[in-house]
Formats: sequence, structure tokens, C-alpha cells
Amino acid sequence: MVPHPRAQALATDLAAPSLARLDDPAPSAGATLRARALRGYARAVDYLGTRQHADGRVAGEVVWNSMLASQYVMLCHMLGRPIEPGRARRIRRALEVQRRDDGGFGMHPQSPSYLFHTVLAYVALRLLGHPPGDPMVAGAMAFIRERGGAYEVPTWGRAWLAMLGLYPWESMQPILPELWLLPDRTPLHPWRLYCHMRLIYLGMSFLYGKRFVCRSDAKLDAIRHELYPEGYDPARFARCRDTISEGDLYEPLSRGLQAVFSLMRAAERLVPSRLRQRALDVALDHILYEFRSTDHVCLSPVNGMLFCLSLHATDPDHPELSAALRGLEYWVWEDEEEGLRIAGARSDIWDTSFMVQALCEGPALPRAVELVRRACRWLPTAQIQQELLGGARHYREPAHGGWGFANERHPWPVSDCTAEALEALMRAEHRGFGDEAGRLQLGRKLAAIEFVLRRQNEDGGFGSYEPRRGPMVLRNYNPAEIYGNCMLEYSYTECTGSCVRGLAVAERALGESLPEGLPEELRGRVRQAIERGTAALLRAEQPQGGWPGFWGIDVTYGTFFAAAGLRAAGLSAMHPALVRAGRWLVAAQRDDGGWGEDYTGLMTGTPTPLPEDEPSTVTQTAWALLTLLEVAPHEREAIDRGVAFLLERQEQHGGWPQERATGVFFNTAVLDYRLYRQVFPAWALARYLGPTEA
Repeated sequence: MVPHPRAQALATDLAAPSLARLDDPAPSAGATLRARALRGYARAVDYLGTRQHADGRVAGEVVWNSMLASQYVMLCHMLGRPIEPGRARRIRRALEVQRRDDGGFGMHPQSPSYLFHTVLAYVALRLLGHPPGDPMVAGAMAFIRERGGAYEVPTWGRAWLAMLGLYPWESMQPILPELWLLPDRTPLHPWRLYCHMRLIYLGMSFLYGKRFVCRSDAKLDAIRHELYPEGYDPARFARCRDTISEGDLYEPLSRGLQAVFSLMRAAERLVPSRLRQRALDVALDHILYEFRSTDHVCLSPVNGMLFCLSLHATDPDHPELSAALRGLEYWVWEDEEEGLRIAGARSDIWDTSFMVQALCEGPALPRAVELVRRACRWLPTAQIQQELLGGARHYREPAHGGWGFANERHPWPVSDCTAEALEALMRAEHRGFGDEAGRLQLGRKLAAIEFVLRRQNEDGGFGSYEPRRGPMVLRNYNPAEIYGNCMLEYSYTECTGSCVRGLAVAERALGESLPEGLPEELRGRVRQAIERGTAALLRAEQPQGGWPGFWGIDVTYGTFFAAAGLRAAGLSAMHPALVRAGRWLVAAQRDDGGWGEDYTGLMTGTPTPLPEDEPSTVTQTAWALLTLLEVAPHEREAIDRGVAFLLERQEQHGGWPQERATGVFFNTAVLDYRLYRQVFPAWALARYLGPTEA
């Protein structure tokens, strides 16, 4: 197959930076590096082939921390459902892998131990039957007692302990289900929150409103005595109501939020039982809709487990509880080496879209063409082609035309996932790497464009699942003390860059295919959205150059998406914003030739390099190279050093080794996207080599 004859503008947009490098005469050292890069790229493609599923997708694990596995143990205990011995052994193994030298458990491998994760892990280990003298159990208890016990565990931990009868509900901050009865126009209505927070607090508010506590037993009696050897004293819990362990606290309770909590506690005493029951009925209706509209996998396992407990609290024999528990298996990764992990997200569509784009920029190796063709047969199956019935009543945005983060089973579509999937299919169509089975019909392309447009915020930036719904003042009322920036949808650099680029690529490709292309009215809206998104990106650049990330670490990540969006929107590489970004990247290059930022930069707001004694990461190096090749291809020395670093770190089988996690959300929650360190380095080599024929 040959490129579509009416897509020359798309060809220029996708290939120009790499072709510029290939057309330049290179010195012999550069030629040698290019030959090494081609061999490395071929090996990387072969390795990616080993990660491709039979249906064409690639899917890497998104590794978080011990929280979800611990909560799963607690859930099973409360439901009275034993965990089979093999799985119980693998849960312990996962906790062993994540345990710190001080006996505690942290937010991620580089973080210090948190009281929150350690208390949950301790309770889970004891419920699994491990005795107090077990070294891992004893180490966790020592950590807890060094911090004065479990009294100052953050709110989400208090809720899980309360359901086990290990913490009094009365000493929690109020989570009133009556908020779901407020008129929709009310600024404090939960529908205005970021969807993950909305559904987590939906489950918590139901369980708080029910004051659900499971049946006590000898195990729980023993754990209560171990956690509180001085006695289960309600007065001490009350004194700690507004106090969170210093090592866990990221966003302290504002005075405004403390005042709101005081008002809610006073109001709750006046709530009649009939009103409380009505609120619980409304909350349960939303919970059941989430189960039924997602085939019981839910938005995430965090809210999924709370919803399982809500069904159990309503009726221990609830007819949908078994299906809900089976839905949790969607999130499980399990093996003997690392044990049982429950991922907070799946990234099949995300990973597959990036792989397709990566291989479409590189040499047309037969193996690369095969991988792309198979992936493009799967990607269209994951696009949402029907609207969710009843979605508006349950505060769901229109989903038709979108792609999610996970796969075809998860109907929670996202702006940047849709833009990246659409662009991936268009790249493959242009290169002639796909086939008819992987070619989207025009109507489905237009539906994807409409979906993306609906996620644009008033400031021109793009949200993720939804446009921002609530007033910005709500960001000052965050009750989740261990996370930041989690109350609302924002205008994210990464989502904005992806959406601007995806819309620009679609505009060029479809604009050249008239009469069956972009309708004139839609073309105008797309052009306006691109211009507004471009302006939002330009406003967001840091003074020293570069854009901070929200979903990845950190400025290296944000700049990769922002620069790509701005270039696709038509900005010259000589635009001052892109020149500044290129200069920042060159200045940030490390002595080993790579790039590497520490997660603490997201917590302080200042880009922070990795410690000097740690090597750069291949993932962040790939992001930096992809950006430099697009905005500063003249920086040959920096680019060649970065490429050499990638090749030196590549393993014999073609992949790259385990390294620091580079994904993140809510400032503190670092995630290890296992395929990032395979896909992005391959993409950097592909762009470096250019779209030559094999």
C-alpha cells in the first residue's frame, strides 16, 4: 500500500523533523551511531512483538502500591469470603516486595513509609493469619508504634478501619450522603468533582451514612488490642480528629474545610432518618448504575471495592455482589515472582496507541509493519460506538466516539486517549502500514473529533474524562490529605498537547479528503479549538522553558506533549516558546547523556534532577529526545549523546531494564508504567532514524 495521495500535509507534519536529520550529511561517527541505532531499533521492535497480545493490543502493567491489595484482603474478610491459599501467599509476596527497610510501606518505591499504607498492610497480614511475631508483621507494628499508633492515619485509612470496627466513625470527618440530594446547580454538589474523587466519595458517603461495621470476630478483637494496647479510648480518637500523621500529610486541611466539616457535623445531628434513607437510596442508585454501565469493573478498583461493600451493607446476599467481585479481577496482575498486585488503572489503549505512532515514524521494517497492522485491527474495536443509556442522569459526559485508557471493556473514555488513538490510526493509514480492518470510517473519525472537542475547558485547555465542572475555589477544599490537585478536572498540559495535536492531524488529513472530509461547520470549531488550546499551552510554559507534567515526571514529560501539540498546530521550531523548551532540555542533560527528574519536583513545584549517583532513566531520556528531534534537530551533540545512552542501556533481547517509575497522579502517587521504558525509547530511535523504507 502507498500513502493516501491527498494526505501530503499530514506527511509533512509527521515526518519533517526526522527527515531533516536523515538528509543532513553526517560525520563518520554519526554514521556509526546511526547504524547502531538501526540495529537497536530492530531489536526493540522484535521485543515489542513479544509483548503484543493475540488480538493486537499491547498492555503493560501500571504498578502502584500495597494499598489496593491490603484493601482487597479487608474486603474479603468483611464479606466472609475466604481467600484461597495460593492467592493469599501471593498477596503476602507482593507485600514482601514493597516492604521498606524501616518495616513500613510507602506510596511508591522511592517514597518514605506512610502510616496509611503501613496500617492497612498490618491489618491485611493479620487477617491473612500471620501472627504478631512474624517479622513482617512485627516490623509494621514497630513502625506504627513509633508514630504513636494508628490514631493519626489519614481519612481514607480511617474509613477502612471503621468498617472493620477498628476506628470510630464518629471521629472521622463527615462524608454526608445528603450532598447527593442538593440541586445540581449547587457549587458543592458532588457531580462537580473530578470523576475518580466523585465515585470514591460516593461509596464512602454511602458507607458513612449507613455507619457500616462488619461483624466482629476473634481476629478483629486481637488486631484492635494490638493497634491500641492502651485501650480503645473514644476520647483519644476525638482529640486526633483533625490531625494527620506528619509523614503522610501533603495537603493540610484548610481553615475553610475545617469550618465546612464543623457545619456538616452540626447539620448531621438534625438530619431526620427519612432524609438519610432517601440520600442512601439516591447514592445506591448511582452505585448500581456504575456497576451496570461498566460490566461491573467500575471506573477503578478503588471505588469498585467501596461499591462492593455498599451492596453488602444493603443486603449481604445482594444479587449483583458476585458479579461485582468478579469485576475486580479485571484489575488484578498476579504471578509468583511479584505476587498479587491490583492496578489502579489499565493502559491497553494508551500503550497501543503510542506503539503504533512510534513504529509509524521509523523505518518500514517488516516486523514493525506487522505489529502496527495487528494493533490497528484492535484499536477500532475499543472505540465507544454507542451512547451510555441513562448516562446524563448519573452525571456522565457523552461517551460516543471516545477511547478510554484501558480497553474495550472499560467505557470511561478520555480526551487524550481518544486523540492519541485517532492519531495512531491516521498515522498507520498514511504510512500504508494498516489494512482495511484497521481503517476507521469517516463517521467514526468525526465522532472522535466531536468527543475531544467536548472536553475543552473555558480557558482553552483540555480536561481528561470531562471538562472542568466545578469552581476553582473547590481546589482549596481537598479532604484527601495524602494527595493534591484531586478535587477537579484541570487543564492538563499533557491532555491539551495531545488534543491539539490530534485535532490538527485530523484537520489536515480530513481537510485534504474533500468532499468526504471535515464538514465546514466542524472544521471551524476544530480550528478554533486548536487556536484556543495553543494559547493555553503558551500561557502555561514556565519562565525557564518547558511545561510541568501532571501525569508524568515531570517537566520532561509535560514538555514532550506541549511541544508536540504546538508543532502540530503550526508553530515554527523557532518560536520563542519552543526555543526556550529546547534550551531547557539541553541544559538538563546529565553527564551520562540521558535525562532524569525526581518525583519530588511535582511536590515542590520545582524541577528536580535525580540524585547524582543514579543513572538517567531511559523513559525520560526518550521523552527529551523526541522533543529535541521535533523542536531543535540542530542540537546534534545532545541528541547523539541521548541516543547513545539509550543504546548503551538496551538489553540483549531488545528491551530496556527496570528503572524508576516515571508516571504519577495527584502530585504524590507515582506509578510505574511498565511499557513506557519499552515503547518510548523505541519511538525515540524511530524518530531519530526517520520513516525510511526497509
